[in-house]
Amino acid sequence: MKDIILKYCLQNAVFYKGKANPKAVLGKVMAELPKARKDVPRVKKLIDETIKTVNKLSPEEQLKRLEKIDPKLTHREAKVQEELPALPDVKGKVVTRFAPAPTGPLNIGHMLRAVMLSYLYAEKYKGKFIVRFEDTDARSLKREYYDWIKEDLKNTGVKPNKIYRESQHMGLFYKHAEKLIKDGDMYVCFCSAEEFRRLKQEKRDCPCRGKKAEENLKDWKEMLKGKYKEGEAVVIFKTSMQDPNPAMRDHACLRINETSHPFTKDKHRVWPLYNFANVIMDHNDKITHVFRGKEHEHNTQMQRKLFKALKWKPPVVVNFGMIYLSGEKLHTRDIKEKINRGELTGWDDVRLHTVRALLRRGFQAEAFKGASLACGLSKNDIRFDWDILESTNRKVLDPRANRYMVVTNPVKISVRNAPNIHSVFEPLHIEFPERGKKRIPVNLKRIYIEKSDYRNLNRKEFRLKGLFNLRLGGNIGVYTNNEIKRSMPKIHWVSEGYVKVSILMPSGETIAGIAEPEVKKLKVGDVLQMERFGFGRVDKKGKEITIVFAHR
Repeated sequence: MKDIILKYCLQNAVFYKGKANPKAVLGKVMAELPKARKDVPRVKKLIDETIKTVNKLSPEEQLKRLEKIDPKLTHREAKVQEELPALPDVKGKVVTRFAPAPTGPLNIGHMLRAVMLSYLYAEKYKGKFIVRFEDTDARSLKREYYDWIKEDLKNTGVKPNKIYRESQHMGLFYKHAEKLIKDGDMYVCFCSAEEFRRLKQEKRDCPCRGKKAEENLKDWKEMLKGKYKEGEAVVIFKTSMQDPNPAMRDHACLRINETSHPFTKDKHRVWPLYNFANVIMDHNDKITHVFRGKEHEHNTQMQRKLFKALKWKPPVVVNFGMIYLSGEKLHTRDIKEKINRGELTGWDDVRLHTVRALLRRGFQAEAFKGASLACGLSKNDIRFDWDILESTNRKVLDPRANRYMVVTNPVKISVRNAPNIHSVFEPLHIEFPERGKKRIPVNLKRIYIEKSDYRNLNRKEFRLKGLFNLRLGGNIGVYTNNEIKRSMPKIHWVSEGYVKVSILMPSGETIAGIAEPEVKKLKVGDVLQMERFGFGRVDKKGKEITIVFAHR
């Protein structure tokens, strides 16, 4: 108990300018040690005594001591909101959308805001959530990417009301493009990309801009018929080439793209670009609220101009800040190259931040929701600490994952003077006795413990969890008694009939170990807590069992 009180006194002091609060510490101690509720006055007295000592230390010394006990305790646990703040301008049914480009599977960046905020707000208002594949640029598309994104959404608990492809609505794009050309709001430009870029920089009108609607309509129809090649003709939306903001000057909306599409093949040659496609489909889907990173603010402005030209009401746009991931973050392009070179095993390689890599490690659907709520809707940029996702996942996994003993770097010891025990029975999860017990075989001549425990506990008395107490001298452990002493170290162990395991770490490193026999009963996909090591997920079963490590 004293150790638990000390760590929470130190943690509270570190978090609150060097002065620990006894009430806050008491709550933490009671949560970790429910038995302490039987003697609250004694616990309060111990906390007061410890706080006096802790508060005398400098903030630097408090942090140093806490890091020595457990570095993880120096990070604040994410404060997850129970619900999202109200949306602005809600009138009638809320309809939101997530519009991914199918150029690869989803990553944690997609999930934290674009996916989860759109989905959770639709759910909050009992509205409608649409997934729309932005697939009007065929150059990086693959058919399997559509399926992978659907799988990622399903496996993270996201249930869209509708899923479709923009490429299914080419007639709709053509219809509204033709209307804007007839109304004089669009023109067909034959300038090269370089020439048009130079004209924009110089704030000069393109020579094609002054053509009459009838001439532009004729050029448009010839584009559709295939008279022009890729790069020779582009449909431009008129704004002003003298706009102070270069991003707001005349804007390309449709172009020729001769790349074969994974679904429509070579049926279409003229394709809408991002802003035009968004406006047409958002209106068609009756989208009420769009969640978008603040780096897209210029796109929002351009889309409003298109909405105005079409005499449509734009959706409410809610901007959020950038999320910066700690550690190395690979772009989709880099991941593809590394997979092709054999440097990564695939999109679910445990070193990646893709959703499928995180699911493979044992992150649960609820954790993505919790992390999204923790990040919130702020327009401020956020540096995303992995502790946020891990802490929400830990809360989900802790009641879900049964406990097993796994020993890495095993050292064999034998026990003398102990009762002749052949097996012990321990609960699969101490808080859920209804799940039953596991049998752990015991051979007193062959008990395996961690090498670090072997070094640190030599000549000391300790307890083998669920078994008995020992005093170790070299490779011989002498039985002392069966009485559980709170102050003594309690370590995990493995004995007869062990199973070989391979633990795949997020770094890509593999750690070999041995586990108690009942680990063999786990199925691929099952999650477990390895005593004193951390949570993981069973990845493969064979002569040895591969467990992918999630987190502590």
